[in-house]
Amino acid sequence: MRSESLNSNSEASFSIRVMTIIFLIFLLCVMPLQVHANEKDFSTVCSLFPVYDFTREVAGDSASVHLLLRPGAEPHDFEPSPLDMKTLNDSDAFIFTGEHMEPWAKRVARSLSDTAIIDASANIETRGSDPHVWLDLSKARDMVMNIAAGLAKAKPEHAEEFLRNAEAYCRKLAELDEKFMALDKKILVFAGEFAFSYFIERYGFEYVSAYDGENEPSIRRMAEVLKFIRDNRVKYIFTDSGGASDITRSIADQTGAEVLIFHSGERDSGLSFIELMSANYEALRKFIYE
Repeated sequence: MRSESLNSNSEASFSIRVMTIIFLIFLLCVMPLQVHANEKDFSTVCSLFPVYDFTREVAGDSASVHLLLRPGAEPHDFEPSPLDMKTLNDSDAFIFTGEHMEPWAKRVARSLSDTAIIDASANIETRGSDPHVWLDLSKARDMVMNIAAGLAKAKPEHAEEFLRNAEAYCRKLAELDEKFMALDKKILVFAGEFAFSYFIERYGFEYVSAYDGENEPSIRRMAEVLKFIRDNRVKYIFTDSGGASDITRSIADQTGAEVLIFHSGERDSGLSFIELMSANYEALRKFIYE
């Protein structure tokens, strides 16, 4: 009987040790996830890639950042799905670029009850209906600071961190801004749709474009662009990152000019905003100096 009792006690003790070990393993596995989740329990939804990338820089590890528009979606005509609306309603902040780029955004924002609304282009002087304000890097810095101020108001316990991150990122934008300023000025040739008026004005370039706003090039405009390229022996022409259009390919075929990508930064291409603008800088250097 004593032997059976010892065996029973030993088995019970072993079972307790096993359960204790299993519980400890469970805690070790779950607790890091809980800590990680708590670190990013503040969620933001961004309408468009530039504000998405700016917000990631500003938020750091203190918020989760989601991009609303899916790849290939047209920001001007976008309509949020029921699932998109649920995501927005569940978020702590909705960040957008302004009514010219996203005419739907303010309407959607008015329907959100407990979500902080941050207009990244608030109090920034705009040019007509051109929404690509971030291509002027001084205005991009203003957008970053607007985002930082909005996040700081929505999550004041991290206000200092948001401001610190924003200022560090703005220094990087300022360095790139100075590099663009230092480039020699030359008449740029855009063969794709033209979305670069903020860039042109900020950095003092002149330009020739096949497109007049959103309208397809007229026969007369095409003839003028072809003549300019031939008369000035232009070696390179620019098109947006959406890819060369039929118009761009036609101009390149007729003149022998090489097509260079100039990013509007509107869509997520897998690169950061800084990387996209740095690629634009290198494309400009090629156009101007080669």
